[in-house]
Amino acid sequence: MALEHASVRDDLIEGDGHTASPRWGLALVVIGGLALCAALLTIDNALVGVAYDDAMYVILARSIATGEGFRYLNVPGHPAATHFPPGFPAVLAAISSVAPEFPDNVVWFKGLNAVAHCASAVLVARLVRDRLASRRLGIALGALTAISMPLLILDAMVLSEPLFLALLVALLIAGERFVDEGSTPRMAAMLGACIGAGALVRTHGIVLVPALMLPLLLRRRWLETITLALAALVVLLPWQLWSAAHAGDVPPPLLGHYGSYAGWWLRGYSAMGPSMIPATLARTSAATVSMLASLTSPFRDPLSRVITVAALAVVTMSGTAVLLRRAPVTVLFLAGYLAIVLLWPFTPARFVWGVWPLLLFVAAAAAWTTARAERTAHALVRSVVVIAVAWLAIGYAAYEVRGVRGRWWRSIAAAESPRISAGIEWAAANALPGEVLASESEGATYLYTGHATLPIVSFTTERYLRVRPVQREAADGLGPVLDAYPVRTVLVGTPRTLDIARVLTTGPRPRLAPRAAFRDGAAFTVLPR
Repeated sequence: MALEHASVRDDLIEGDGHTASPRWGLALVVIGGLALCAALLTIDNALVGVAYDDAMYVILARSIATGEGFRYLNVPGHPAATHFPPGFPAVLAAISSVAPEFPDNVVWFKGLNAVAHCASAVLVARLVRDRLASRRLGIALGALTAISMPLLILDAMVLSEPLFLALLVALLIAGERFVDEGSTPRMAAMLGACIGAGALVRTHGIVLVPALMLPLLLRRRWLETITLALAALVVLLPWQLWSAAHAGDVPPPLLGHYGSYAGWWLRGYSAMGPSMIPATLARTSAATVSMLASLTSPFRDPLSRVITVAALAVVTMSGTAVLLRRAPVTVLFLAGYLAIVLLWPFTPARFVWGVWPLLLFVAAAAAWTTARAERTAHALVRSVVVIAVAWLAIGYAAYEVRGVRGRWWRSIAAAESPRISAGIEWAAANALPGEVLASESEGATYLYTGHATLPIVSFTTERYLRVRPVQREAADGLGPVLDAYPVRTVLVGTPRTLDIARVLTTGPRPRLAPRAAFRDGAAFTVLPR
């Protein structure tokens, strides 16, 4: 009851969370303009392929746009694509109808990111205003989203995260209102279909289904629950049937990069057994905490990082307690989403950055509760939360300043482009027409040279959890690729892949012979068997 009275007081002070006003509309315009300007700074013609997935999205978009269907055009035989969901490539394909020429259309693709970034900032402001009944906090978090460095880093590449975030926040706004206010089965069907469409942009979006179903079930809204779930299933079913029908289109060494996500995880579990789960949790949780501490610690010394981790725990618990009452769908989505991230044997940074404003929302809720009239009965608890929020705010502000000064949105391209472009330049100058290449950046190599390309390493869960001998990498990855496809040249650009290639130059029946060295890499000729 106290919470309801406080909400009424806040509405009287700031205006009802759902009621429009000229000042609020102007604030949203300013937030959108700030976000658009920030995102436009990230648009350039930098190499596509620096994040690996970005090249694959462009390849799949080209396949759709040219009428080839949903296929990996870089792989000989053009097998059906079952790894990446088709939503984002389909949007890129639509843009390609206006700007078909690569790499000129990269700027257009990144323009989509800028628009999505703008929408995300505005929608985050609306979500916070709706849930916390505070326009001031909504404006603050919307503006913070507009300039968030993790988002700008993603905006600088042709990745699905910016579009997904905009769709996600819009669905959270609709979902929270749907749970609070009630509606009709027709609206439940529309919401479920939209969630299914969001999951076709990024698979993690499917978590929204149980995140909405649970509050509906607790309210005994059976028909709406079933309708929402069925609508999402109807939208997703064709993609699942396509993936199942084409699960065996690529040979085993390519399944990690080109097969389904679920199949990749299950193969890892089959190979490593139950020990894969605790090993994954230990590594991903440590990496996630370390990353969050790096983003929010005011100082870089070990003691400050310990204090930061403690502050993160305090703010997370405080903010989650508030949002469980005021934004249950958002909390349930974050819980499910982060559970997948922690159970996924892969670097968690990109997954966490993709929902960064929602984590800021949790911190904002912790700050919000300390400023309410119905303050925590125990003054010491409230003081601890205030100090924790202030500590993290100072640390994150320092991170943002460092990021702007260093133009960190260019950091990934600056680090990866020289290595990738060296292999591309060599292939363009020396590879014969129609020659099949193996490369650790096979997507980029295909896009910029037109040669059919294949990966060098086999992408498995074990590669993230264990350091494997190069002999095994060669035996499990490059060797089987050479057996399955008529590769003539292997291009390497890192010490690790160079060592893998060198393994196959030795032994009684070598598979490779050194061909040429070039800037940041080397080429090997595949020997006949």
